[in-house]
Amino acid sequence: MAAKSRPKTISLLALFIGILCLYFPVTTAAVLPLVEKSGAAVDLLYLTLVWPGTFCYSGQCCMPTTGEPSNDFLIEDLKTLDQTGQIVQDCNSTCRFSVNKDPMPSLIPDLYSNWCNLSCPCNNGFANWNNTWCAYGQCSQLNQTDYFIAAFNMTAKANLLNAFQVKSIVPSSSASYKLTEINTALANLSLSAHVECVTKTDGASLLSKISFCISTDGLSFIDCPFDIKQTCDSELWFYPFYINQLNTECDYDYVGSGDLIKMPTAKHLPM
Repeated sequence: MAAKSRPKTISLLALFIGILCLYFPVTTAAVLPLVEKSGAAVDLLYLTLVWPGTFCYSGQCCMPTTGEPSNDFLIEDLKTLDQTGQIVQDCNSTCRFSVNKDPMPSLIPDLYSNWCNLSCPCNNGFANWNNTWCAYGQCSQLNQTDYFIAAFNMTAKANLLNAFQVKSIVPSSSASYKLTEINTALANLSLSAHVECVTKTDGASLLSKISFCISTDGLSFIDCPFDIKQTCDSELWFYPFYINQLNTECDYDYVGSGDLIKMPTAKHLPM
């Protein structure tokens, strides 16, 4: 008798759980948690641009060994996400990244100026490109070249400094801006964007990063299907970036390691 009643008990328990879910639905806080399952679906790309003025104000920053970065928002990474905003990464157990295979060499000037790493010690950016491609790029539907081209093209389409300037928002150490002004400038571009800030010791918010959702083919901006935790106050600062903020005590004859990439020395850098 006990054996026959167990299925009925399980069915009643399942029904009870179902009723609870109807009244207390599960919600997901989109703070970009990590999904470690390599088989998870990739529903969109997530481009994050970092403002070097804030990066250098918040901590030590160094001149890349490959020369001066662009005085603009720099690419941090291009993540692969699912529909809920969770990161999908490490889809392949092995990864080989190379910039020597055509047409990647033609992208080197853009990598140097727009996707460089200002962290110290001075570096050539290779580790950042390698890690980003291996963690996220291989999860996308794009090949290596198209993955990096997508990041460059969508950064150019966003053209953030110009979008801000149109609304009289320019880097300044003497004037602050309303977060609503920043969001309006982005909305006028029909861009669904997430604005991130860091907090100074005195409590002031500094504009740090802006991220966008992009279609999986890397060709167009899309509305983000999730929200992200707000890290900015209603008023924030957009500090200027100056090249002299970068520590220049670097070895400019640094050459990338291994046979995956042959980085030029300073005298061989593209002009």
